[in-house]
Amino acid sequence: MILFCEYVIPETHRDEFDKWFRTDAIRWNGVEILENTGQPGVFVEIRRCGSAAEAAEKEKERREGRSWVEMEQWIKGGKDGLRIWTFRPLEISE
Repeated sequence: MILFCEYVIPETHRDEFDKWFRTDAIRWNGVEILENTGQPGVFVEIRRCGSAAEAAEKEKERREGRSWVEMEQWIKGGKDGLRIWTFRPLEISE
């Protein structure tokens, strides 16, 4: 399973976000973070999860964890601008 987080950091907050982003590598442990090349400032985080329960736990921490609260001030739309989805793989059979 994959936990997928998406948000926009407007240009006006980019420097603050960049400084914050680079200060705590442990926060990003196990996270792949990417920026949209066609729409700078649009970010996605990808977290691999072994089960639906683990995905739900990671989503809860991502939404409510104190390590992320500071970031909400830079997200377009604040806390409501953070979108999180869990994707599960589909079995393909012939």
